[in-house]
Amino acid sequence: MPPSTPVGFDTSGAYGSQNQSPANGESVLTILWRYKWLIGMLLLAGLIIGYWNYKRTPTTFLSSTQLMFKSETPLSLDTATGLVQGGVPSGNLMESLVISDAIVKRVAMSPQLRQSPSMRGRSEAQVVSAIRGSVRFHTITAVKDSRDRMIVGLNYQSQDPYACVAAINGFYSAIRQHFDAERQATIKEIENLVNNARNKLLPDQEKLEQEYRRFRETAPLQWDLDGQAINPHRERQVMLQKNRLDLEQQLRLLSSDLRLAQKTIQRHQDPAIVAQVIGLLGSLNHEGMTGIKRALNGENQRQDDLTLQRLEVQRKLIPLQIKRDQMELQFGPSHPEVKSIALQIESSQRKLNELNQLMSNRIAELQAKNKNDPESQRPRDASKNAASVMVDAYVNGITERINILDEDMQSIDVQIERERQLADELKKAEENDASFNRRLETIHALRFQLEQQLAALNLAHVNDGIMVKQIQETSPAIRVGPELTRYLLIYGLFGLGISGLLAMTFEASAKMFRSAEEVHSDLRLPVLSHIPLDDSMVQSAKVGDPHVDQLDPKLAVVHRPYSAAAEAVRGVRTAMLFEQRQFNSKVFQVTSPLPGDGKSTLVGNIGCLVAQSGKRTLLIDLDLRSPRLSLRFNLSTNVGLTNVLNGELAPEEAVCHSPIDNLDILPCGPLPANPAEALALAEVAEVFRWARENYDYVIVDTPPLLMVSDPAVVTTYVDSTILVMRIRRRCRPNAREAVAMLRSAGASILGVVINKMDEFTGKSYYRSSASGSYQSIGYGYGDSYRRRYQHDAIAHDAYVVRGYRPAGSDAQYDARYDSYAQSGPGMGGPSSGGVVPPGHYPNGAEAPGLPPQPPQSSGGSYDSSIGS
Repeated sequence: MPPSTPVGFDTSGAYGSQNQSPANGESVLTILWRYKWLIGMLLLAGLIIGYWNYKRTPTTFLSSTQLMFKSETPLSLDTATGLVQGGVPSGNLMESLVISDAIVKRVAMSPQLRQSPSMRGRSEAQVVSAIRGSVRFHTITAVKDSRDRMIVGLNYQSQDPYACVAAINGFYSAIRQHFDAERQATIKEIENLVNNARNKLLPDQEKLEQEYRRFRETAPLQWDLDGQAINPHRERQVMLQKNRLDLEQQLRLLSSDLRLAQKTIQRHQDPAIVAQVIGLLGSLNHEGMTGIKRALNGENQRQDDLTLQRLEVQRKLIPLQIKRDQMELQFGPSHPEVKSIALQIESSQRKLNELNQLMSNRIAELQAKNKNDPESQRPRDASKNAASVMVDAYVNGITERINILDEDMQSIDVQIERERQLADELKKAEENDASFNRRLETIHALRFQLEQQLAALNLAHVNDGIMVKQIQETSPAIRVGPELTRYLLIYGLFGLGISGLLAMTFEASAKMFRSAEEVHSDLRLPVLSHIPLDDSMVQSAKVGDPHVDQLDPKLAVVHRPYSAAAEAVRGVRTAMLFEQRQFNSKVFQVTSPLPGDGKSTLVGNIGCLVAQSGKRTLLIDLDLRSPRLSLRFNLSTNVGLTNVLNGELAPEEAVCHSPIDNLDILPCGPLPANPAEALALAEVAEVFRWARENYDYVIVDTPPLLMVSDPAVVTTYVDSTILVMRIRRRCRPNAREAVAMLRSAGASILGVVINKMDEFTGKSYYRSSASGSYQSIGYGYGDSYRRRYQHDAIAHDAYVVRGYRPAGSDAQYDARYDSYAQSGPGMGGPSSGGVVPPGHYPNGAEAPGLPPQPPQSSGGSYDSSIGS
């Protein structure tokens, strides 16, 4: 049957903290709290080591003072060099200066410091190294507060109080001496600069000026009032080029008039019209053309008067048009005033057109009249002849002037070329003059720059420079170390860090489940319930039945029905009820990976709960190596399942009735010498078939999976399996192996029950008990049990399970068990070979119907929790 998840059960459970890390389902604080003992030990060790180092550290003293650096020179920018002059350097530069060799060596030579106990007998290099490592410089004022003064603090820390005071005084004296020496060096530098300028720059300037004067006397150049050299041939060349440009301009105008006249003659046959066009469009003013225009003006006077009238009307209309355009842009074309002005313009245009039409008609009538009159034609012919003569003379005159201009331009070109050659001959003299001027300008610039630098140095350094003043007296040496709090804090934090790393390392190596989510994801099984730790061994109330009151106090559902443990067991019962309802499961196996997980106690509690719900329930103790159900219900261990397997009793005869209604127990009976072979008998299947027919629920207690192979054999007889486990070290790989064994055997796993949970800390407590510690009762899963089991086998007769077939019916069967019986007590065989008769114990006594209570086996004790 496939495993199922019970309806109404959270597969993740409630195990684990709310703040979970992805690694193991728990926060780091939870993990550290789990190892608080380790953290406490290492923290205490760190504090002890810190206190020990504190006692070993020598006492240190500190002396301090405050200095003010002040500059009387105002802050300024040198435009020539781009450097900032005046003011006080930055704090970093001052710090570098204080710890430089120039200052520290002066301090080391201080007689007061040399006489201190800590400096006696040391070399100069050792003293310098000690001073540089002990002095501390810090700026008190910021740069934004003031650029002309700065306040700093000087501290000196040493084990010698006398050396602290002497070093601070030595630093103050050394810094003052340094700046005094710097001022003296600056004055000396200025004197050297002045002498160098007097001895080198001025003679060079005088020599160069003399050479330049001699050059000007002999050079074929001319100089203006400003001292600039002039080349006379180049000046004349420039003047000639200017005249040539004027001639070119005249030539272009004449050529344009000539082309105009020629094209007009080609287009018009009437000389008067040609003369009129030339007179109007020509660039030159000709008297002949003016006379022709006067003769022709008499004919066109009226027409000209009409044209003037048209222009006058247009001129008057221009303001209206401009006003209309402005208002149209401002108010839009649909504005009333815009429309009014447009109407005025349109009316004026219309009237003008009418007037032009009338005037045109009148002119046409007059022209027609004059054309038919012979007297009026004579003056016109004379005008045309005169116009033709004037046009020809005009064209010939322009042509001659063009030829003359060409000859003048050729002559000027020759003169320009000659002057250019003469100017090039004076180019060497011009270059020499420019060279003299450049050198003189360079010397003048150097002289001016030198004067500016001398003035700046005189203002910034010579006057006052940087003044050093002690504004706080040197303080006496005070004790500053060692600090107990600092040592304890450092070593305490170191202990906490180491303990945290160790705690995380231990946690990583524990291989434990830390939450139900991990159990579900790792095993792929639902978590049915978390049974909390139950330290109470006191019954909450008497139920009235003395037999019930005598049951093991670990049966919490009987003695403490309202406890948290009882409620957790009810969750397992509910899961079984759902399993039975969905898959008709009746037989449930309860097992665990390792001893001490509490499976037997869980079987007893689940059986009591199922029986209390009115279901006929049978508990079978198949833990043939270390049975525990008899202890839980105060039953005899002399008669049970092993007797049934040997045919000595029927199953119903071996069943013991518990004081709980509807609850029966089939105990293990005598411990068999061959438990694995006993579970492989066919009689086991008969027992399970009988149990299915007579009970509603059958719950089987089997040994741990990782100790023996018995649980894997039992899985073939059950419907579903419940895995009980405790959260302890290496429980994760053990649980994986146990689940793998069940699945390889084809078991249907109902789920996992987490036992012995502490609700407050979420941890699993490891406590030894009779119900959980198999080694304490000689279960036989280790070397200790093997020695104990051999001792018990020698003290008692071994009981061998063969089945209930008659002896001799199968020769191989009898031979196998005879050889097993002869193997001796060390292997679990009987001390005297032979078959135990049915209805008898191995010692020959007859088995009664209800055997008496045998004495408790060695090592048996009650656990203090339900989950043992």
